[in-house]
Amino acid sequence: MGAVQSFAQTSGTIEGFQEKKTASIGVLAYRGNETALSQWQPFANFLSENIDGWTFELVPVTLTTVKREIDTKKIQFLITNPGHYVTLAAQYDLSALATRERRVKNSGVRLSKFGTVIFVAKDSAIASLNDLKGKKIAAVSPDAFGGFQIAWSEMQKQGVDAFRDLASLRFLGFPQDQIIAAVAEKKVDAGIIRSGLLETLAEEGKVRLEDFRVLNAQASDGFPYEVSSAMFSEWPFASLASVDKRLREQVLITLLMSQDPAIASKYDLLDLWSAPLSYENTRKLIGDFRERLALTNNADTSTLFSLTTIAAFLALIGMSILSAFIYYRQKPLLPEPVPDAQMASLSSEFLEYLEKLKSLTSRERQILGLICMGHQTKSIADKLGISPKTVEFHRTNLLQKTDAGTTAHLVQIATRLGYDQEVSLGQ
Repeated sequence: MGAVQSFAQTSGTIEGFQEKKTASIGVLAYRGNETALSQWQPFANFLSENIDGWTFELVPVTLTTVKREIDTKKIQFLITNPGHYVTLAAQYDLSALATRERRVKNSGVRLSKFGTVIFVAKDSAIASLNDLKGKKIAAVSPDAFGGFQIAWSEMQKQGVDAFRDLASLRFLGFPQDQIIAAVAEKKVDAGIIRSGLLETLAEEGKVRLEDFRVLNAQASDGFPYEVSSAMFSEWPFASLASVDKRLREQVLITLLMSQDPAIASKYDLLDLWSAPLSYENTRKLIGDFRERLALTNNADTSTLFSLTTIAAFLALIGMSILSAFIYYRQKPLLPEPVPDAQMASLSSEFLEYLEKLKSLTSRERQILGLICMGHQTKSIADKLGISPKTVEFHRTNLLQKTDAGTTAHLVQIATRLGYDQEVSLGQ
């Protein structure tokens, strides 16, 4: 028998035993699906063994795929970053049952707050956030809280507008490891990731901390990682309103059981759960971010975009550098073939996307590359000799042809498959 007595009854039985129901937990896979499944499986086992009548399974999600999982009722619970939670809660009826407490390995430290890290290579001449003006920056996605939005806020405080003052803003998607690689390989001048990731990768032997330097370093009592920002409540464990009240209560009680050291040790839990903390400062930051996105990227006007067209605005945040290549080379934009080793590692979903990308016209490939580079619509229109309306027309076609859904997802797909700014211009 589990530690929490189930109230739920199942309709079917097998030889006198109740048939277990399955509840699915979406987990934000910011380091990729494999890492997410490995990290969270002990937690799923913990819930399954302590809530009678239920088995809990994991569903790795991204910032863009989670809506599909919610809409199709494939997940009942969600573990994600607070900015993502606040954004989704405005559209779906989500409630936070608990707040995550991250256990620091080989110590008794528990972290219920986190921030963002804006970092450069150790030998970089960049010394402050103000020095980022005119530089190339890599981040996760416009939708990423720790992977972009917190950093955007810190830059704003110091007079740097990430959408206006940078040479380029490149969104690489998950896993965040590739942002660190981009900085190390000097493909970009600075990167934005969530706090603690650099130290985690260093422990895994994948990076050396001495190769990087954190900008705008902040002191935070009891926080063991370098951080560039204010602190925010850790990830919530959220429940959809459609989940049965009794199951929500059982899950809540079980989550709080993780505070027992014996239980945490028995199930090898990396994270504990406590009563939900406030996410008010997260909501405020998200509100400020939306207001900034609602501003047109045309400096000659003060027209506001509707909040319902924020995704369209994000698609228009960039578009200029690849046209310069075309100006000098005057050759069609052709991506390099995906290497066989990489093809073998692609999921069926990405293989489908690859076929769709192959059908793009040369102009669509140009504009896709410019979207990935993060340049503005007016600039690409000028450089390619087309109107902004034509740019928007091609952008709409890109989203329709690829079925990407959002610009953030489109950029992630293009980057993974070699259709971003690193593509070859052909022979």
